[in-house]
Amino acid sequence: MLESFLVKIKEHRRKQGQRCQLGHILLFSIVASLCDAHSYRKIYTFIKVQYPLLNNSYQLNWKKCPAYTTIRNIIQGVSGDELNKAFREYSAALADLNPQPKRYVAFDGKVLRGSFDHFQDQKAIQIFTAFLTDSNIIIAHEPIADKTNEIPTAQQLIDALGLSNYIFTFDAMHCQKKTLETTVNTGNDVIVQVKENQKMLFNDCLNISAYNRPVEIYDEPLDKNRNRIEQRTIQVFESTAIGDKDKWQLVKSVIKVERNRKIFDTKSKFWKNSDETSFYIATASLSAKTCGDAIRLHWGIENKNHYVRDVSMGEDKSRIRVNPHIFSMLRSFALNIMRINAKKNIQLELFNNCMNLTNVLKYVGIK
Repeated sequence: MLESFLVKIKEHRRKQGQRCQLGHILLFSIVASLCDAHSYRKIYTFIKVQYPLLNNSYQLNWKKCPAYTTIRNIIQGVSGDELNKAFREYSAALADLNPQPKRYVAFDGKVLRGSFDHFQDQKAIQIFTAFLTDSNIIIAHEPIADKTNEIPTAQQLIDALGLSNYIFTFDAMHCQKKTLETTVNTGNDVIVQVKENQKMLFNDCLNISAYNRPVEIYDEPLDKNRNRIEQRTIQVFESTAIGDKDKWQLVKSVIKVERNRKIFDTKSKFWKNSDETSFYIATASLSAKTCGDAIRLHWGIENKNHYVRDVSMGEDKSRIRVNPHIFSMLRSFALNIMRINAKKNIQLELFNNCMNLTNVLKYVGIK
Protein backbone atom coordinates (compact mmCIF):
# COMPACT_ATOMS: atom_id res chain seq x y z
CA MET A 1 0.00 0.00 0.00
CA LEU A 2 2.63 2.56 1.05
CA GLU A 3 4.89 1.78 -1.90
CA SER A 4 2.11 2.56 -4.38
CA PHE A 5 1.99 6.17 -3.12
CA LEU A 6 5.75 6.67 -2.95
CA VAL A 7 6.46 5.47 -6.51
CA LYS A 8 4.33 8.35 -7.83
CA ILE A 9 6.88 10.89 -6.57
CA LYS A 10 8.79 12.49 -9.41
CA GLU A 11 12.42 11.39 -9.73
CA HIS A 12 14.86 14.28 -9.24
CA ARG A 13 18.05 12.44 -10.23
CA ARG A 14 19.52 12.04 -13.71
CA LYS A 15 19.07 8.58 -15.21
CA GLN A 16 22.72 7.57 -14.75
CA GLY A 17 22.32 8.00 -10.99
CA GLN A 18 19.15 5.94 -10.60
CA ARG A 19 20.66 2.66 -9.45
CA CYS A 20 18.07 2.41 -6.68
CA GLN A 21 14.44 3.43 -7.10
CA LEU A 22 13.46 6.60 -5.28
CA GLY A 23 10.29 4.93 -4.01
CA HIS A 24 12.29 2.14 -2.39
CA ILE A 25 14.71 4.52 -0.67
CA LEU A 26 11.81 6.51 0.79
CA LEU A 27 9.94 3.34 1.75
CA PHE A 28 12.95 1.87 3.55
CA SER A 29 13.62 5.20 5.28
CA ILE A 30 10.07 5.13 6.67
CA VAL A 31 10.43 1.47 7.68
CA ALA A 32 13.77 2.35 9.33
CA SER A 33 12.01 5.16 11.24
CA LEU A 34 9.58 2.52 12.48
CA CYS A 35 12.64 0.72 13.85
CA ASP A 36 13.94 3.78 15.74
CA ALA A 37 16.36 5.10 13.06
CA HIS A 38 16.66 8.90 13.43
CA SER A 39 19.54 9.71 11.07
CA TYR A 40 20.84 8.99 7.56
CA ARG A 41 23.62 6.76 8.95
CA LYS A 42 21.09 4.70 10.89
CA ILE A 43 18.90 4.34 7.80
CA TYR A 44 21.95 3.12 5.86
CA THR A 45 22.84 0.64 8.61
CA PHE A 46 19.24 -0.58 8.74
CA ILE A 47 19.12 -1.22 4.97
CA LYS A 48 22.53 -2.92 5.02
CA VAL A 49 21.67 -5.26 7.92
CA GLN A 50 18.11 -6.02 6.76
CA TYR A 51 18.90 -6.24 3.04
CA PRO A 52 18.23 -10.02 2.72
CA LEU A 53 14.70 -9.64 4.12
CA LEU A 54 14.01 -6.43 2.16
CA ASN A 55 15.30 -8.03 -1.04
CA ASN A 56 13.08 -11.05 -0.51
CA SER A 57 10.03 -8.85 0.14
CA TYR A 58 10.53 -6.31 -2.66
CA GLN A 59 12.74 -8.15 -5.23
CA LEU A 60 15.43 -5.45 -5.23
CA ASN A 61 18.42 -7.28 -6.70
CA TRP A 62 20.74 -4.37 -5.93
CA LYS A 63 24.43 -4.94 -6.65
CA LYS A 64 25.23 -3.21 -3.38
CA CYS A 65 23.53 -1.04 -0.79
CA PRO A 66 23.80 2.70 -1.39
CA ALA A 67 26.18 4.62 0.90
CA TYR A 68 24.71 6.77 3.63
CA THR A 69 25.78 9.92 1.73
CA THR A 70 23.81 8.66 -1.29
CA ILE A 71 20.74 8.05 0.88
CA ARG A 72 21.15 11.50 2.41
CA ASN A 73 21.43 13.22 -0.99
CA ILE A 74 18.43 11.31 -2.37
CA ILE A 75 16.18 12.24 0.57
CA GLN A 76 17.35 15.86 0.74
CA GLY A 77 16.74 16.28 -2.99
CA VAL A 78 13.15 15.06 -2.97
CA SER A 79 10.59 17.68 -3.95
CA GLY A 80 8.76 18.76 -0.81
CA ASP A 81 5.60 19.39 -2.81
CA GLU A 82 5.71 15.92 -4.38
CA LEU A 83 6.29 14.19 -1.05
CA ASN A 84 3.61 16.34 0.59
CA LYS A 85 1.08 15.34 -2.07
CA ALA A 86 1.90 11.64 -1.59
CA PHE A 87 1.68 12.07 2.19
CA ARG A 88 -1.78 13.66 2.07
CA GLU A 89 -3.14 11.03 -0.30
CA TYR A 90 -1.70 8.21 1.81
CA SER A 91 -2.98 9.76 5.09
CA ALA A 92 -6.47 10.15 3.59
CA ALA A 93 -6.39 6.46 2.60
CA LEU A 94 -5.40 5.49 6.16
CA ALA A 95 -8.13 7.69 7.66
CA ASP A 96 -10.70 5.98 5.44
CA LEU A 97 -9.76 2.66 7.03
CA ASN A 98 -11.21 3.95 10.31
CA PRO A 99 -14.25 6.12 9.44
CA GLN A 100 -15.94 8.08 12.23
CA PRO A 101 -19.45 9.63 12.32
CA LYS A 102 -18.23 13.00 13.57
CA ARG A 103 -14.72 14.19 12.86
CA TYR A 104 -12.56 16.83 14.50
CA VAL A 105 -9.35 18.26 13.04
CA ALA A 106 -6.87 20.03 15.33
CA PHE A 107 -4.39 22.51 13.86
CA ASP A 108 -1.14 23.55 15.51
CA GLY A 109 2.47 24.45 14.73
CA LYS A 110 5.72 22.95 15.98
CA VAL A 111 9.37 24.05 15.80
CA LEU A 112 12.06 21.59 14.66
CA ARG A 113 14.43 22.84 17.34
CA GLY A 114 17.59 21.19 16.03
CA SER A 115 17.19 22.43 12.46
CA PHE A 116 18.91 25.79 13.04
CA ASP A 117 22.22 26.49 11.30
CA HIS A 118 24.16 29.52 12.58
CA PHE A 119 26.75 29.26 9.80
CA GLN A 120 24.02 29.66 7.16
CA ASP A 121 22.07 32.20 9.25
CA GLN A 122 19.17 29.73 9.29
CA LYS A 123 16.64 29.72 12.11
CA ALA A 124 14.91 26.55 13.26
CA ILE A 125 12.04 25.90 10.87
CA GLN A 126 8.40 25.46 11.86
CA ILE A 127 5.97 22.78 10.75
CA PHE A 128 2.22 23.28 10.75
CA THR A 129 0.12 20.16 11.24
CA ALA A 130 -3.50 19.17 10.72
CA PHE A 131 -4.34 16.26 13.04
CA LEU A 132 -7.41 14.02 12.87
CA THR A 133 -8.07 13.70 16.59
CA ASP A 134 -10.45 10.72 16.57
CA SER A 135 -7.93 8.37 14.93
CA ASN A 136 -4.71 10.32 15.76
CA ILE A 137 -3.79 10.53 12.07
CA ILE A 138 -1.74 13.45 10.71
CA ILE A 139 -3.54 14.49 7.52
CA ALA A 140 -1.31 17.43 6.57
CA HIS A 141 2.28 18.35 7.33
CA GLU A 142 3.16 21.82 6.04
CA PRO A 143 6.45 23.76 6.49
CA ILE A 144 5.86 27.39 7.44
CA ALA A 145 7.64 29.67 4.99
CA ASP A 146 10.22 32.27 6.07
CA LYS A 147 8.93 35.74 6.99
CA THR A 148 5.45 34.45 7.80
CA ASN A 149 3.72 32.58 10.65
CA GLU A 150 1.04 30.02 11.44
CA ILE A 151 -1.96 32.23 10.67
CA PRO A 152 -1.68 32.58 6.85
CA THR A 153 -0.37 29.02 6.62
CA ALA A 154 -3.48 27.74 8.41
CA GLN A 155 -5.79 29.72 6.14
CA GLN A 156 -4.09 28.36 3.01
CA LEU A 157 -4.12 24.82 4.37
CA ILE A 158 -7.84 24.92 5.21
CA ASP A 159 -8.54 25.69 1.56
CA ALA A 160 -6.07 23.12 0.23
CA LEU A 161 -7.32 20.18 2.33
CA GLY A 162 -10.67 20.01 0.54
CA LEU A 163 -12.52 18.75 3.63
CA SER A 164 -16.17 19.40 4.46
CA ASN A 165 -18.48 18.74 7.43
CA TYR A 166 -15.61 18.74 9.91
CA ILE A 167 -15.10 20.73 13.10
CA PHE A 168 -11.71 22.49 13.10
CA THR A 169 -10.14 23.41 16.44
CA PHE A 170 -7.46 26.05 16.98
CA ASP A 171 -5.62 27.73 19.83
CA ALA A 172 -6.06 31.45 20.56
CA MET A 173 -3.50 32.57 17.94
CA HIS A 174 -6.00 31.69 15.22
CA CYS A 175 -8.91 33.69 16.62
CA GLN A 176 -9.04 35.66 13.37
CA LYS A 177 -11.94 36.83 11.21
CA LYS A 178 -10.34 35.50 8.00
CA THR A 179 -9.69 32.05 9.55
CA LEU A 180 -13.38 31.75 10.44
CA GLU A 181 -14.44 32.91 6.97
CA THR A 182 -12.10 30.49 5.19
CA THR A 183 -13.34 27.56 7.28
CA VAL A 184 -17.05 28.30 6.85
CA ASN A 185 -16.61 28.88 3.10
CA THR A 186 -15.18 25.36 2.77
CA GLY A 187 -18.22 23.83 4.48
CA ASN A 188 -16.65 23.28 7.90
CA ASP A 189 -17.02 24.81 11.36
CA VAL A 190 -14.55 26.25 13.86
CA ILE A 191 -14.05 26.16 17.61
CA VAL A 192 -11.26 28.53 18.63
CA GLN A 193 -10.08 29.71 22.03
CA VAL A 194 -10.42 33.37 23.03
CA LYS A 195 -7.80 34.94 25.30
CA GLU A 196 -7.22 38.42 26.69
CA ASN A 197 -5.14 39.50 23.68
CA GLN A 198 -8.57 39.84 21.97
CA LYS A 199 -9.67 42.26 24.69
CA MET A 200 -13.10 43.30 23.37
CA LEU A 201 -14.12 39.79 22.34
CA PHE A 202 -12.85 38.32 25.63
CA ASN A 203 -14.85 40.87 27.64
CA ASP A 204 -17.93 40.08 25.53
CA CYS A 205 -17.51 36.39 26.41
CA LEU A 206 -17.19 37.26 30.10
CA ASN A 207 -20.34 39.40 30.02
CA ILE A 208 -22.36 36.88 28.02
CA SER A 209 -21.56 34.12 30.53
CA ALA A 210 -22.21 36.40 33.52
CA TYR A 211 -25.56 37.87 32.48
CA ASN A 212 -27.17 35.22 30.30
CA ARG A 213 -28.56 31.77 30.87
CA PRO A 214 -26.70 29.02 28.99
CA VAL A 215 -28.48 27.22 26.18
CA GLU A 216 -27.06 23.93 27.46
CA ILE A 217 -24.78 22.67 30.25
CA TYR A 218 -22.78 19.46 30.28
CA ASP A 219 -20.92 18.10 33.32
CA GLU A 220 -18.26 15.66 32.25
CA PRO A 221 -17.70 12.52 34.32
CA LEU A 222 -14.98 12.83 36.94
CA ASP A 223 -11.57 12.13 35.42
CA LYS A 224 -9.10 10.41 37.75
CA ASN A 225 -5.57 10.07 36.43
CA ARG A 226 -2.65 9.19 38.72
CA ASN A 227 -2.28 12.13 41.11
CA ARG A 228 -4.91 14.35 39.50
CA ILE A 229 -8.69 14.54 39.71
CA GLU A 230 -10.45 16.79 37.18
CA GLN A 231 -14.05 17.84 36.67
CA ARG A 232 -15.06 19.93 33.65
CA THR A 233 -18.30 21.82 33.09
CA ILE A 234 -19.12 23.07 29.59
CA GLN A 235 -21.69 25.80 29.09
CA VAL A 236 -22.90 27.01 25.68
CA PHE A 237 -24.36 30.50 25.21
CA GLU A 238 -25.90 32.33 22.28
CA SER A 239 -23.57 34.93 20.76
CA THR A 240 -26.20 37.69 20.39
CA ALA A 241 -24.42 40.04 22.83
CA ILE A 242 -21.08 40.14 20.99
CA GLY A 243 -20.31 43.80 20.35
CA ASP A 244 -18.48 43.89 17.01
CA LYS A 245 -21.10 42.20 14.83
CA ASP A 246 -19.36 43.07 11.55
CA LYS A 247 -16.15 41.31 12.55
CA TRP A 248 -17.67 38.32 14.34
CA GLN A 249 -20.88 37.81 12.36
CA LEU A 250 -20.03 34.13 11.78
CA VAL A 251 -19.91 33.37 15.51
CA LYS A 252 -23.01 31.42 16.55
CA SER A 253 -22.14 30.49 20.12
CA VAL A 254 -19.82 31.23 23.03
CA ILE A 255 -18.45 28.32 25.04
CA LYS A 256 -17.35 28.50 28.66
CA VAL A 257 -15.25 25.66 30.06
CA GLU A 258 -14.67 25.48 33.82
CA ARG A 259 -11.96 23.08 34.95
CA ASN A 260 -11.79 22.14 38.61
CA ARG A 261 -8.66 20.15 39.38
CA LYS A 262 -7.25 18.59 42.49
CA ILE A 263 -3.56 17.74 42.25
CA PHE A 264 -1.84 15.62 44.88
CA ASP A 265 1.40 17.15 46.12
CA THR A 266 3.75 14.26 46.90
CA LYS A 267 5.91 16.47 49.17
CA SER A 268 3.21 17.93 51.39
CA LYS A 269 0.90 14.91 50.99
CA PHE A 270 -2.07 17.24 50.47
CA TRP A 271 -4.44 17.82 47.58
CA LYS A 272 -4.13 21.27 45.99
CA ASN A 273 -6.94 22.96 44.08
CA SER A 274 -6.22 24.32 40.59
CA ASP A 275 -9.24 25.94 38.94
CA GLU A 276 -9.34 27.46 35.46
CA THR A 277 -11.94 29.04 33.18
CA SER A 278 -11.53 29.26 29.40
CA PHE A 279 -13.66 30.77 26.66
CA TYR A 280 -14.15 29.67 23.07
CA ILE A 281 -16.23 30.83 20.11
CA ALA A 282 -17.86 28.54 17.55
CA THR A 283 -19.30 29.10 14.08
CA ALA A 284 -22.10 26.60 14.71
CA SER A 285 -24.72 25.94 17.38
CA LEU A 286 -23.30 22.75 18.85
CA SER A 287 -24.28 20.70 21.87
CA ALA A 288 -22.29 21.22 25.06
CA LYS A 289 -20.99 17.65 24.91
CA THR A 290 -19.81 18.06 21.32
CA CYS A 291 -17.99 21.26 22.28
CA GLY A 292 -16.40 19.57 25.27
CA ASP A 293 -15.26 16.59 23.19
CA ALA A 294 -13.77 18.81 20.48
CA ILE A 295 -11.89 21.01 22.99
CA ARG A 296 -10.50 18.06 24.94
CA LEU A 297 -9.49 16.17 21.80
CA HIS A 298 -7.68 19.25 20.44
CA TRP A 299 -4.85 18.70 22.92
CA GLY A 300 -4.19 15.31 21.37
CA ILE A 301 -2.09 17.15 18.79
CA GLU A 302 0.28 18.10 21.62
CA ASN A 303 0.18 14.88 23.64
CA LYS A 304 -0.05 12.28 20.87
CA ASN A 305 1.88 14.03 18.11
CA HIS A 306 4.32 16.75 19.19
CA TYR A 307 5.35 15.11 22.47
CA VAL A 308 5.71 11.66 20.90
CA ARG A 309 7.81 13.03 18.03
CA ASP A 310 10.18 14.81 20.41
CA VAL A 311 10.50 12.23 23.17
CA SER A 312 9.98 8.86 21.46
CA MET A 313 11.17 9.65 17.92
CA GLY A 314 14.00 12.06 18.74
CA GLU A 315 12.82 14.94 16.55
CA ASP A 316 13.96 17.72 18.88
CA LYS A 317 17.46 16.24 19.04
CA SER A 318 17.81 15.85 15.28
CA ARG A 319 20.49 18.11 13.76
CA ILE A 320 19.42 17.65 10.15
CA ARG A 321 19.65 21.16 8.68
CA VAL A 322 19.23 20.71 4.93
CA ASN A 323 15.53 20.35 4.09
CA PRO A 324 14.72 19.06 7.61
CA HIS A 325 10.99 19.10 6.83
CA ILE A 326 11.55 16.16 4.42
CA PHE A 327 12.91 13.90 7.15
CA SER A 328 10.22 15.19 9.51
CA MET A 329 7.57 14.13 7.00
CA LEU A 330 9.05 10.62 6.90
CA ARG A 331 8.50 10.50 10.67
CA SER A 332 4.88 11.54 10.05
CA PHE A 333 4.45 8.59 7.67
CA ALA A 334 5.87 6.27 10.34
CA LEU A 335 3.76 7.70 13.15
CA ASN A 336 0.56 7.42 11.09
CA ILE A 337 1.30 3.77 10.38
CA MET A 338 1.69 3.01 14.08
CA ARG A 339 -1.51 4.89 14.90
CA ILE A 340 -3.64 3.09 12.32
CA ASN A 341 -2.31 -0.16 13.79
CA ALA A 342 -3.53 1.01 17.24
CA LYS A 343 -0.07 1.21 18.83
CA LYS A 344 -0.34 3.30 21.98
CA ASN A 345 3.14 3.01 23.50
CA ILE A 346 5.21 4.31 20.58
CA GLN A 347 8.57 4.09 22.32
CA LEU A 348 8.05 0.45 23.25
CA GLU A 349 6.77 -0.36 19.75
CA LEU A 350 9.90 1.16 18.18
CA PHE A 351 12.04 -1.04 20.45
CA ASN A 352 10.03 -4.14 19.52
CA ASN A 353 10.44 -3.34 15.83
CA CYS A 354 14.22 -3.07 16.23
CA MET A 355 14.30 -6.73 17.21
CA ASN A 356 11.76 -8.02 14.71
CA LEU A 357 11.43 -6.38 11.28
CA THR A 358 8.75 -8.85 10.18
CA ASN A 359 6.51 -7.14 12.75
CA VAL A 360 6.77 -3.92 10.72
CA LEU A 361 6.21 -5.60 7.36
CA LYS A 362 2.92 -7.02 8.66
CA TYR A 363 1.54 -3.60 9.59
CA VAL A 364 -1.66 -2.40 7.99
CA GLY A 365 -0.59 0.40 5.65
CA ILE A 366 2.77 -1.10 4.66
CA LYS A 367 1.50 -3.81 2.34
